[in-house]
Amino acid sequence: MSELAWRPLAPADAPRAAELLAACERADRTGDRRGAQDVLDGWAASGVDLATGTIAGWAGAELVAHAVTRTREHAGPVHEMTVELAVHPAHRTPDTAAQLLARCRRTAVRRHRERFGDTPAELHTRTHGHQRWLADVLDASGYRRVRSYRGMRLDLAAHAPAAPALPPGTAIVPFEDGYEALLLAARNEIFAGNPGSVPMTPETWRHSVTGSPYFRPEASSLLLSADSREILCYLLSTELADTAGERELYLANAGTRPDLHGKGLYRAVFTHTLARARAQGYRWAVLDVDSTNPMAAGGFYERIGLQTFRTWTGHALNLTGEAKRWEADAPGVATPLERPGVTAA
Repeated sequence: MSELAWRPLAPADAPRAAELLAACERADRTGDRRGAQDVLDGWAASGVDLATGTIAGWAGAELVAHAVTRTREHAGPVHEMTVELAVHPAHRTPDTAAQLLARCRRTAVRRHRERFGDTPAELHTRTHGHQRWLADVLDASGYRRVRSYRGMRLDLAAHAPAAPALPPGTAIVPFEDGYEALLLAARNEIFAGNPGSVPMTPETWRHSVTGSPYFRPEASSLLLSADSREILCYLLSTELADTAGERELYLANAGTRPDLHGKGLYRAVFTHTLARARAQGYRWAVLDVDSTNPMAAGGFYERIGLQTFRTWTGHALNLTGEAKRWEADAPGVATPLERPGVTAA
């Protein structure tokens, strides 16, 4: 097999990237089905820079490997960067994996130092249960397994969970643009104390959540306080594709004010959302649950009727102290073709 040519990705590469992801999906069966426009939408996210934060391996005109790194807006106190990795099944050799991950590590270190200097940093990614090959490669490259996730789903045609009563004066409403600022403020307050969570700016929130083409405001639920000035609990939904008879609603973002935990608010919002989704013609409700989530550990979702159908593992590489090693490995200014610019879950 000839040596690959490495360079950063460019917008014109989106069709080739979609072909690479399709080949990976046929082999790995992760449920990741993205076309060229979906790829471009992902590359437009805050924290992604194609010229300085991606790397792509080419076998002639075919894109066979890539990595896309994404920085965060705040370091908070550890800067948890993310990376999406993809390698064509026909090119999953130790040499290709080693080259890709080495370039990826150097890129992450450089991008981190440009934004946050010498603060602690980690590089995070995740693997599907069918991606044993990638999990093993990450293990061998110094990544540690830090979290596990379960993908769960409910057949809405067979289940109709009853919603409990709401606190007096409160109301559940679908998302509307007028709630945008209130919802972002609630999100940042709810997750302020969570490890690894950082505040989201209006620009990032809009691009990643409410402005996404996959966001479904009519299938998302907000629990308002009696005076409608606060969002007590919320559940936001997305949909990757509209397919007659088998529509799938993904329950993507949820939160409850910490002082209101244990009062049944999340159950009310969750079951209300399921009932509305069923009335709107969705066949499946799907979500991914962190194993450390108290609701998951307590069996909440199983009692509702959801069943596990996929698993994920979170991996993290400690980059703290890597700067001097990178400078020693790659002194001077790299060319656009060779610069360590390597780049999902």
